[in-house]
Amino acid sequence: MVAQSDDEFSHRFVEHLRELLSPHQAGAFILVLANSLQDEHLKNALGPDVVSMFDRIRSTIHDGEVSITDDDLAVFNALQQTGIDALDTWQTAAKGVWEVVYNPVRALRPSRASAEVFNDICRPFDDDGFNFNKPFLREEILWEGVWRQKQLRVLYNKFPFAPYHLIIVPDAQYRLPQHLSSDYHQLIWQLVEAQQTVLPGFAVGYNSLGACASVNQLHFQSFVRSEPLPIEQLRWRHNGGNDDYPMACTLLDSISQSWALIEEYHANRQPYNLLYRPGRCYVIPRIAQGSEAVAPRVRGAGWIEECGVFNVSDKTELHTLTVTELDDCLRSLSIPA
Repeated sequence: MVAQSDDEFSHRFVEHLRELLSPHQAGAFILVLANSLQDEHLKNALGPDVVSMFDRIRSTIHDGEVSITDDDLAVFNALQQTGIDALDTWQTAAKGVWEVVYNPVRALRPSRASAEVFNDICRPFDDDGFNFNKPFLREEILWEGVWRQKQLRVLYNKFPFAPYHLIIVPDAQYRLPQHLSSDYHQLIWQLVEAQQTVLPGFAVGYNSLGACASVNQLHFQSFVRSEPLPIEQLRWRHNGGNDDYPMACTLLDSISQSWALIEEYHANRQPYNLLYRPGRCYVIPRIAQGSEAVAPRVRGAGWIEECGVFNVSDKTELHTLTVTELDDCLRSLSIPA
């Protein structure tokens, strides 16, 4: 899809980020900065250019020479107060089976639809709302082309929370809402399987509306991680183990069986999240976003938290968060048994 090998993918990922840096593109700068902090390799590759561009963009904003959205201006003002030199790369702490990731820029992300209260999991596409067809997002496209007779658009995630985090938008020209159909479910299942020879560890997450999808346009979130996520550990009952996961979760190893369950959730207006791994799909129903029953920490939680990884912007929480707190957070998201 994006590349023919993992080395080519990594090179393209970095170099296109570098190309996005411009003194007149504050939004693109935020995207590059956030992605550069994923690990030391990316920070070393992009850091000097990012620091240099930060000073140039500050000048253009001050002089009124750059057009900037209110969201981007709020983020940039926050960055000016803290500076970017001291921003650390992501750091991870194990809390029992769970992972806590210090991700300093993620906290600056606008909430968009993930903060809304939903009574349904299907809404019409809204041309006036934020969507991936907006002209200003064209430069953020890493790759676009046809795969298995479907047009795919692959964009960077402006506020990533998983390694090499990308947004996959199928058939953007059809302006599809964030409501999964059987053909796109099959497409993503097959894509994850096919990419393993190029990008070992390639996987995809999905948030339905009502389960903290932030944009009402059909999209999926890809990432590259070979080691299992906490939800994939063999100890859990859904993986054949003896322990109950804190949330309801079903693991299915066929396209048809997983689609049958998803279709059932659609009929019942049940919000859900998905994790696609090669040959299998984790289906996770959850309480609808906006519910007061959900623990405050995870009221904006999507597939990554439900898979056991919690991003924090306060570094002290790497040490202060407890296993019990995180267990309780996930339980608060789970539907009744």
